[in-house]
Amino acid sequence: MRGGRSAAPVLGSVRWVLATIVAWEVVQALQPTGAPATGSWPVSPFDLLLLTVLPGLTAFAFVRLFLAVVQSGFGSLNTYTLTSNPWAWAFWVGLAVAMVGQGEHWAANYLNLALPEVVRHGAYGAQAQFLDEELGHWLLGGGFFLMTLVVMVLGQGATHRIVGGERGLLALGSVLTYGFAVVLIGTEGRLIVPAILGSGILAGLALRALPPGEMSRDPVSLLIVPGVSLAGIVLLAWGLLVGGQPTWPW
Repeated sequence: MRGGRSAAPVLGSVRWVLATIVAWEVVQALQPTGAPATGSWPVSPFDLLLLTVLPGLTAFAFVRLFLAVVQSGFGSLNTYTLTSNPWAWAFWVGLAVAMVGQGEHWAANYLNLALPEVVRHGAYGAQAQFLDEELGHWLLGGGFFLMTLVVMVLGQGATHRIVGGERGLLALGSVLTYGFAVVLIGTEGRLIVPAILGSGILAGLALRALPPGEMSRDPVSLLIVPGVSLAGIVLLAWGLLVGGQPTWPW
């Protein structure tokens, strides 16, 4: 343990990350399929939430967790640890890239749904498809991986261990959030190989830093490792079963 401080700030921030990602997934599931409905609002409330509120809340949750693990690991928050440290650079770049990727993916996907024939046969159809299905997913997945890597490297072992039933809840939350996100990027984003490699890198680094018994009581490990490990296994088995790239929805 590097910091010897209370687990409360880190654990509370872990809960924030889980809550915001779950909220994002719920709104995404409730979003109507097909072309956007026309009315007094040019976009639906679900689209507004997915474009503005939920990305903002999720970004805030990750920033909160980053600040908590930095304070626990380094013992202080200062200009160097927050802006000049290489890990800090990696986190802020990852956050920016993920938000840009989400914006590109959402905007291009909305155009594809609202004006499918115009986009498909228009002069900018190829560009919209590229932003929606390729570049947007690469940026979102890459930024998400980079933020997660920084939080895990700085946060593992930087706080007191947790005990009791909450360990199981955090592990379940990891599967519902990180697990779902990795599977989604690997299937809908058609990035199965990068998703499997990213999952393997995160799980391998986690095991190198802490043994499994310690990870089962570490809040940052419980946030990340169960979900990415299970998602990596699922994607690998799925890819072998179908003989290539799985498709979404199945």
